[in-house]
Amino acid sequence: MLEIPTKMKALRVHKAPSKHYTLDILPVPQISDEKVLLKIGCAGLCHTDLMVLEGSFGDNLPLIGSHEPAGTIVDLDQSVGRKYSLRKGDRVAALLPKDVCGNCSDCKFGDWKHCANSKYGGITTDGYFAEYALVEAKHCVIIPDEMGFEQAAPLTCAGVTIYTAIKKANLKPGEIIAISGLGALGTLGVQMAKAQGLKVVGIDTRPGPLELVRSFKLKPDVIIDGGKSSSEDAMKEIIKLRPEGYEGWDGVDATILTADPPSSHSYALSLTRRHGHVILVAQPPELSFNFKNFIFQDLTLSGSLHGNEVDLKETVKLVYKHGIASEIQTFSIDDHEKMVDATYHEGRKGKIVLSFE
Repeated sequence: MLEIPTKMKALRVHKAPSKHYTLDILPVPQISDEKVLLKIGCAGLCHTDLMVLEGSFGDNLPLIGSHEPAGTIVDLDQSVGRKYSLRKGDRVAALLPKDVCGNCSDCKFGDWKHCANSKYGGITTDGYFAEYALVEAKHCVIIPDEMGFEQAAPLTCAGVTIYTAIKKANLKPGEIIAISGLGALGTLGVQMAKAQGLKVVGIDTRPGPLELVRSFKLKPDVIIDGGKSSSEDAMKEIIKLRPEGYEGWDGVDATILTADPPSSHSYALSLTRRHGHVILVAQPPELSFNFKNFIFQDLTLSGSLHGNEVDLKETVKLVYKHGIASEIQTFSIDDHEKMVDATYHEGRKGKIVLSFE
């Protein structure tokens, strides 16, 4: 095992709004409580990270960015290792919450991921754009040796979030799910849904993502350019997915909204069948829906947060089994400004990852 240095490079937000991170030299954190020290292999850049730069999550600054870590455990307390079956040298992906309280109603009776008292790495406390970082031992999931850190990192937020949303839809194989927005979440989601036997409708208006999902082995059954196809024409293609003799409602059984623009929401809702389920994972500043969708279509709207450690284990297992992958663009820490700028490039597709390898 390599000797742990005393100093490390890290990308921090010092004030918001900011256009870019600041590259700082900081002390390597020391293990405490039930946290382990990761040598970060890769950390993902997410839409939420841009919201932190914009100041959407308050002024808990300065803080290290990113909430999508994958790396190697280099330090942990032996008792913690025994408790969670972890050891030095394990290659892991880890969830973003820190300091979950264990005492609130969600921790006791619901799901700890909803703990209102927890902190979130890269959002309300230090995250993972650093050479080393602390993560909760409970939130670590060992990844296969064949899985690169660049593929594992996006699973800790984008991957587990879309997986959990598909899970929440509670559909049976052969039923139809639409994923509106084919960014980092959506491109993983269409592959995951196909791998689980669902019929999949992928919706976007951008040429890059539409072209990307067409290239997948696990590609959507119907790919819709929402900027060119009317909802009536799109519905005709969706109806063709039903088996011969089907009697029921026109439209998809469930829809996951991953894109922010309100126009994409109204378009997707118009393709959802009566009594269907709409699941929101996008983070628009505000929502605007027509009441008719919910009163006359009898739609159910649910929010879906990231997953817990069980969800992440299932996500890693599914991705590995079916060869599901993200389209990855990697940057080094010294090119961090280029990394952020790349999120605004026209035609961008897939996932941006900071690599320390």
